[in-house]
Amino acid sequence: MEGKKKQLRRIPRIQAGNIHVYFRGNCRFNIFYDDKDRIEFLIRCNNVAQKHETKILAFVLMDNHVHLQLKTNNLTNFVRDLLKGYVQWYNRKNGLSDKLFKSPFSSACKYSDIWIENSILYILNNPLKSRICKHPSEYLWSSYYFHFSKRNPLEKYIKIDTEFLNRIYPDRKSLDNAIINYKSDLAEIRERGDDIWTRTTDGLVINCLNVLLGERIIYQISASEMVDLIISLRKESGASYRQIASVTHESYEFVRRILWHSLR
Repeated sequence: MEGKKKQLRRIPRIQAGNIHVYFRGNCRFNIFYDDKDRIEFLIRCNNVAQKHETKILAFVLMDNHVHLQLKTNNLTNFVRDLLKGYVQWYNRKNGLSDKLFKSPFSSACKYSDIWIENSILYILNNPLKSRICKHPSEYLWSSYYFHFSKRNPLEKYIKIDTEFLNRIYPDRKSLDNAIINYKSDLAEIRERGDDIWTRTTDGLVINCLNVLLGERIIYQISASEMVDLIISLRKESGASYRQIASVTHESYEFVRRILWHSLR
């Protein structure tokens, strides 16, 4: 029984860093039906960010899911307060009492600038990927207009830290090109197999491994936990297949197989 309990233990969620957060509606149902819903969500997101000393680098509100790029030291409390407050407001507004969001939420810590950049571009590319629009300027409900825009109707509802992305893309044209071309770049990355994750240093991968393991060592985890650990290392650190194989003492082919199956 004791061994079974150890097998069921979950790898702890990273709470601090530059983190991509994703959550969606329960059963993929819509969570936004009108502009009032979206504005209320942004206002609450801004208030909770101030409460938990969190910076918002990017966001996109889709009909049934949300992406946020955060710089925070208190991830779970930020998301808990945001979703709890919005759901209470939403249910009062619509006379409901149901669960609105699927749980648990998803998150991935980005340890390198290249991966933070790609995470933000992915977020801003979401409306294009969903074929809602052909240009990022055609979609209002993202952080796109916080960059290089004199007229931004959302700035009175939420504050976005634009310094990181504006440092990389100094004008709107270069940012537009990066967002629009992101989908084809991602396809090329997947075809290569071992991709931009290789820019993550071995030291960062080891640090991430130690955080995920907590007080245990690599030889103490079960086979099922090893699978979870490999997937988490990929998501949390952006490590390459080689790096993950090295720190987990598993074969390259085993790591590759696990990660490819996790994408299906």
